[in-house]
Amino acid sequence: MKITPIAADSLGARSMATLVETPDVTVLIDPSVRLGPYRYDLRPHPLEKDRQKELWQRIRSAAKGANVLTVSHYHYDHHNPDAPSIFRGKLAFLKDGKFHINRSQRERAGAFVRALKKYPKEIQVADGNQMDFGGTELLFSPALPHGYNDELGYVVMTRIAQGNEVFVHTADVLGPPLKEHLSFLIDAQPTVLYVDGPMTHMPDHYPAEHTKRSLSHLLRILRTTNVRTLILDHHILRDREWRTRMDPIFRAGKEHGVGVLTAAEFAGKPVEQLEANRDRLYGFDMSPKGISGAGPSEGGDGEGAPLPE
Repeated sequence: MKITPIAADSLGARSMATLVETPDVTVLIDPSVRLGPYRYDLRPHPLEKDRQKELWQRIRSAAKGANVLTVSHYHYDHHNPDAPSIFRGKLAFLKDGKFHINRSQRERAGAFVRALKKYPKEIQVADGNQMDFGGTELLFSPALPHGYNDELGYVVMTRIAQGNEVFVHTADVLGPPLKEHLSFLIDAQPTVLYVDGPMTHMPDHYPAEHTKRSLSHLLRILRTTNVRTLILDHHILRDREWRTRMDPIFRAGKEHGVGVLTAAEFAGKPVEQLEANRDRLYGFDMSPKGISGAGPSEGGDGEGAPLPE
């Protein structure tokens, strides 16, 4: 099994787009990339915009060689409504657009499916679904809350197993803070786990108790599963102090022989936290020590400007 992070926050823009290749099938998970609309009250820097375009081209290229494209939920950094043609001839697994979904994502899902219809070979609901491709099993979790409650809707996690290798992609669980997140991850027994991490850069919207619970759950996963590589990225990489906040996980990783690293490091590339350092890109340093300075409008799920197909 070959796992390739195509775009990620540690690579310079909001995404968890990941390509998984086995002898039986090639799967592209969450093929989109966006920018945080505001950070430190600043709009995206030109360097971020250039990086977004570069990463989108990587996603488009990866999609061409994939058999299966999946969408875990309908935030714009996980699906691109402006590029339905990347699904041409593919088997598409999409988060259910009618059940276990909030109003905003239900509207987005309906519009996305209508735009997609002429492109995929087949569309299937991802939630709780399972399909075998030769010796490779593709399995999706039931719909699970996007974070510590369902205000932001629901997501599906993705599990791909081939031989003794098991890759699990959490999408946006924001931690994982809930017992139902933990239960699926332990049952999945990943050897490589890609987690989006707690939203520590927005303490007013993500209370410390949920970070504490998420860390406890990650420690339990390190102790009780077959995981050998833990990829931490996405929300946690929007915090400049993320390594300090995740120190218990790094220490436990060493204790249990688990490599803990970013998507960029997993791909053999340097970590570039462009959004977290947007103030510095503009020549400022607006973040007091220990606080990552989310800014009042940071919580959006991605820059609205569409990317060309």
